[in-house]
Amino acid sequence: MPSVHRYRMIVTDIDGTLVDLQQMISKRNKEMIYAFQQQGGIVTLATGRVEEAALPYAQELDIRHPVILYNGGKIVDFNTDHCYFEARLTLNVIERCLQLLQDQPLDMIFYADKQIWVKEITEPIEAYMKKDKVQCHSWDTPDFLKQSNVNKILIINEDQDFSGVSEALEAMVGVNCELVRSEPTYLEVLPRSVSKGQALITLANHLGIELQEVIAIGDNLNDLEMIQTAGLGVAVGNAHPELKAHAQYVAKSHLEHAVAEVIHKYGLHPISHSS
Repeated sequence: MPSVHRYRMIVTDIDGTLVDLQQMISKRNKEMIYAFQQQGGIVTLATGRVEEAALPYAQELDIRHPVILYNGGKIVDFNTDHCYFEARLTLNVIERCLQLLQDQPLDMIFYADKQIWVKEITEPIEAYMKKDKVQCHSWDTPDFLKQSNVNKILIINEDQDFSGVSEALEAMVGVNCELVRSEPTYLEVLPRSVSKGQALITLANHLGIELQEVIAIGDNLNDLEMIQTAGLGVAVGNAHPELKAHAQYVAKSHLEHAVAEVIHKYGLHPISHSS
């Protein structure tokens, strides 16, 4: 059981954690987040989403501190538009993925210079755009990506089998890139050493907050390093079994106001009656 601690910061994933199936934040979650902010606590986001897909949630929750985007590939302050950290994929990773796209019938999304690029708009890409409320652009030729700052590549496979992709990229993992599952049908190719956990260390240092003072909440394997890094690592009830196994606390599901539950249990200071 986690020890009683005065937590100063809560970092939460968005999809499958903070929001419901319609990508909405519940009233209960919002109320508890505001209560934590009112007592001086910091709430921020750690997501695989890009700027335009995360911004509405940051605005809705009145987040005034930097947020972690691209699964740790960027740390951005929406209030000042300042980017505190940005990682980029190397040219050989971009070229290998483009070759993969040529060889296999994959849905692959390239995030380059704040734009989202695809070979063609397929049904899975349409579903992704609808969920994240973003617009993907299809290219005539992808050659421009070799000269672009590519922050990550997302591969979508409806049958959830990424063995072929993993084998093709295996030699590069840990040397030039990282692979992480962010949803059952999503495999993300990230720059080397990039994770939400590493980004949390960078952000906590920037804000002058000890990691022991941080609660991190997530639902999938891309949250694993983050919940292991924080003082209190929480998995929601609908989380991947491996994430639950490493969590110090397992909350209710994202459909049962999990974030509010965690704040109520661990985040709010007891009311003092001293004069």
